Amino acid sequence: MKDPERENDKNTIITAISFLVIGLLTILWFIIFKPFNDWSFNTDSTLFGQFGDFIGGFVGTIFSLVAIIFLYKTLIAQQRSIKKQDEAIDLQKSAYEIELFETTFFNLLKTQQELTNAIKAYFHRLNENFSTVQYTVLGREFFAYSNVEIKKIWLSIENESYVGMFDDSEDYITYLKEEIGEFYNPESPSFCHPDEAKFEESKIRNEEKLRHTNKHYKITKDIWENTRNLDTIKKIEKIYGLYFQRYHYAIGHYFRHLYHIIKYVCDFKPSSEQHYDINMKYINFIQAQMSSFELMLLFYNACAFPKLLKYLRDYNFLENLAEEDLIDKTHNCIEGITLKNRIDLLDI
Repeated sequence: MKDPERENDKNTIITAISFLVIGLLTILWFIIFKPFNDWSFNTDSTLFGQFGDFIGGFVGTIFSLVAIIFLYKTLIAQQRSIKKQDEAIDLQKSAYEIELFETTFFNLLKTQQELTNAIKAYFHRLNENFSTVQYTVLGREFFAYSNVEIKKIWLSIENESYVGMFDDSEDYITYLKEEIGEFYNPESPSFCHPDEAKFEESKIRNEEKLRHTNKHYKITKDIWENTRNLDTIKKIEKIYGLYFQRYHYAIGHYFRHLYHIIKYVCDFKPSSEQHYDINMKYINFIQAQMSSFELMLLFYNACAFPKLLKYLRDYNFLENLAEEDLIDKTHNCIEGITLKNRIDLLDI
């Protein structure tokens, strides 16, 4: 493809040289041919005066035009040189800006990983004897267990009735064990086939798990009723709020820092136009550091915090999160964030 500037320079130079040649040929013509030269070698002052006037008037004008053309080309060349120098300075400035930005960015990213590794939380569950067992979770394990915990809250809210809160008194636990034992005792009125007995035992245990969740997250009947009647998006916000209220000590700092890293990247505007689309590169760096469970919890966190949600929408931050990773597929209903199923995500 031809360079328009080079073509224009070439045409201008050809034009200037053409005028110059015309001027020189004109002078040569009047030197060689009549009436200014009859080859008699006699000097005629009148003719020489006319010759000088002609050269000064016509040929001099042509030469002046040629000089103006070359002066114009010189000015244009200087302007281009200055422009290239300015561009070089801008690129150098932009490179320095990016260097400073990257230093801060990767330090922030390192701090984010340190915060992730430093997470320590305490979860609780019911064991086979209906006793509450506490266990400690560290680092990235936290996000996998959080998936389970949010699902517990979701199941409690979605249950067809409010089952109350767990009673951890010794008398009640003894009662539960005896009730289950009667399903397997041939002398008991509640005795039934072993398969049916397992089914009935499972119903009791599942109901107690719901009660245990209600107690652990302080889900009263009023909260259950009010949340149950909300639309899906508001229900998601409420469920995450119940979870966050319990584990903010472990996850609050993590998400505040992550938000400010994303904001720092999104707000970065390099001075060079060549780097205007660089933000997505660093957003992808952040995303690549996060596991599927982290992206899942980020999804629910963003539903409760609109400022973060806006950034996730603008940069398609959750593009690698599959809808199967959510607590329920119906949660894939947030405007501006459309999650694919895992098969489509892997392009199988």
